[in-house]
Amino acid sequence: METFKERLKRFVDGDAAETFGWMKMTLHNYHVSELGRARENRLYHCVYLMAHAIIQTVSESMFDKKGIEGTRFFLQTFADAESEGTKFSLIASELHHVRNIIAHQTYSSVQHKVEYFADEIEDGWHNADGVLLVNPTRYSIVVEAVFRGSTIFRAFGQLPEKQRLLRKYQFLKQWLGLAKNDSIAKDISALESLDSSDLREKELAIRSDLYHRYGL
Repeated sequence: METFKERLKRFVDGDAAETFGWMKMTLHNYHVSELGRARENRLYHCVYLMAHAIIQTVSESMFDKKGIEGTRFFLQTFADAESEGTKFSLIASELHHVRNIIAHQTYSSVQHKVEYFADEIEDGWHNADGVLLVNPTRYSIVVEAVFRGSTIFRAFGQLPEKQRLLRKYQFLKQWLGLAKNDSIAKDISALESLDSSDLREKELAIRSDLYHRYGL
């Protein structure tokens, strides 16, 4: 197993695609694997919680899309199929909020309008007599299927170089748990306002500071 310093050095020295390649591999090996096992055992509360973790990690870390926007972005960009009943982005709000209900509330009036455990329906979801029925099995399958292809990295590769660089250092700031008033965290936040020439100079300064602080 890598030491803290070995892993940090790899994150610092590697480009953004490499950094997120490791993250995607970890998601695939653990989160996606557990999502599949939860589905097979009809542990649907676990299905929704794990799907939420996968979606938010990819959307926020790689594309700076947070909250409901991140859920909708992931489903629309990577998971939606052709038929309406498999376009989960159309019910992104309901899918996003089910995590909050399960993790924080247990009960919600939303549960009288949405049936989240309708694994008997063929589609991923549909409306029946004013109630939204969601099939957690189909939902987990489309989320899992995203990790069998390369669409996430194709989309990431289409981002401007500056955005890819920003995502890498924002990931590092979060990985290290740096406070907002930390000097390195401030320098990372400042990257967004710089043009290309100043950006490279500031990046080199940040790398130097990381090497010095953590003894790399």
